[in-house]
Amino acid sequence: MKTLLKTTTLALLLAFAFHLQAQTFSLGLKGGAQLANVKAPDAFKDLSFLPDFQPITTPNVGVVAEINLHPNFSIQPELSWTQKGFQLNENFDVNLFDIPVPLGVTAITKFNYLEMPLLAKAKFGNFYVLAGPTFGYALNGNLKTRADLFITEIDLTNTNINLDKVGYERWEVGGMAGAGVSIPVFNGGGQIFLDARFSHGFTQPYDIPVVHEKVLHKNFGLNVGFTVPLGGQKTTPRA
Repeated sequence: MKTLLKTTTLALLLAFAFHLQAQTFSLGLKGGAQLANVKAPDAFKDLSFLPDFQPITTPNVGVVAEINLHPNFSIQPELSWTQKGFQLNENFDVNLFDIPVPLGVTAITKFNYLEMPLLAKAKFGNFYVLAGPTFGYALNGNLKTRADLFITEIDLTNTNINLDKVGYERWEVGGMAGAGVSIPVFNGGGQIFLDARFSHGFTQPYDIPVVHEKVLHKNFGLNVGFTVPLGGQKTTPRA
């Protein structure tokens, strides 16, 4: 965790240094929806007795800053609230985060994260691609179970997960990549953007039930947002 804190601090200092040299600086908001799931280790993915992890749809909202270093290149730090997780619907009993999940019950697990992507952004006209590291912290978790009764779904339990008690690694380092399009509005005084992103965790937060092998978070989502310029440091012509 100390290494992560040092890395995050360094990333913030670098972003601030870039801002001081930037010609323009924009700030805005974004929101979106994503398919969240987890990835099991490849060595275990073909084992029939492993839980069958399925994706869930989760939201995210956040603040976006864009620091232009060049007409075709910028740094885009963000601060977002996002949800990660998965669902299970197994044909055997399983104990998930110290919570028993009976046979045939659907278990939906969600984790609320505060996440800071630090993205490099290359622009080609109105189109752009972006990629970079992400730093996240799990605030809390929740596990909901439900059962299908004919054509009706019935909620059975809704339980908060004690992350510290179950040994959940709250800090997460990952990577993010995506592509999108931005559209100038207000006579060039702002930008509306739409993009698709894929993110993947590099740190392993918890164990798979049964075999006790750890998994990685992965998300794929769509985002929409807007930014407005707030100015920046003007360059002084040399004599």
